[in-house]
Amino acid sequence: MSNPYFQFKQFSVWHDRCAMKVGTDGVLLGAWVPVGHAACSVLDVGAGTGLVAMMIAQRNTEAEIDAVEIDKDACEQALENIGKSPFGGRINVIHQSFPEYAAAKKYDLIVSNPPFFAHSLKCPDQKRSAARHNDTLPLGLLVEHALEMLSECGRIALILPVQLSGELDFITATHRLYQIRRTDVIPAEGLKSKRFLIELSVKNLPGRTDLLVLETAERKRTRQYQELTKDFYL
Repeated sequence: MSNPYFQFKQFSVWHDRCAMKVGTDGVLLGAWVPVGHAACSVLDVGAGTGLVAMMIAQRNTEAEIDAVEIDKDACEQALENIGKSPFGGRINVIHQSFPEYAAAKKYDLIVSNPPFFAHSLKCPDQKRSAARHNDTLPLGLLVEHALEMLSECGRIALILPVQLSGELDFITATHRLYQIRRTDVIPAEGLKSKRFLIELSVKNLPGRTDLLVLETAERKRTRQYQELTKDFYL
């Protein structure tokens, strides 16, 4: 049996009741997304265990975070994880589907590690399939609804498979969004990128791209990856 929890430097994440466990994608997004240092309002779409919300709360001690999660068990576990963390007073967990979520306020940052499998064979576990496949939250709908909730200078940050690059290009062009930062993630030296981290803005700001290699050819964490995650991994 796999470990029912994952220990980080400042908090623990239990994931035994969640369809999607703590994984590299969530850690990358939480460590990579620009969070600033001033007070800001953040929305985490598809909160899962609460991992990304807690990472952002650790990095920005002034951030107020809403975390939306459609799955009841995951929502309850996120509440427990966050409640035991040092950030419980700044993270609000909401049990609701994102397309139905409506907030009275605007967000400076909307972040998501979304379901992104569109045509692959589904897992018999319905909860795991819902967490992995985009039937209920296609990328276009995610971005469109997020746009409605962004503040004037707000940003959207996502982690996606490289196969969705073309679709994202179409979506951003349609909605007049700008891709201001992209990091292609290479799992190990000598391999091709499988994921990319992307930051979107309603403002036409200078864009930049870079690469992040996670492991050496000997399957050890690269110095680059260690530096990115040094405040979290033990």
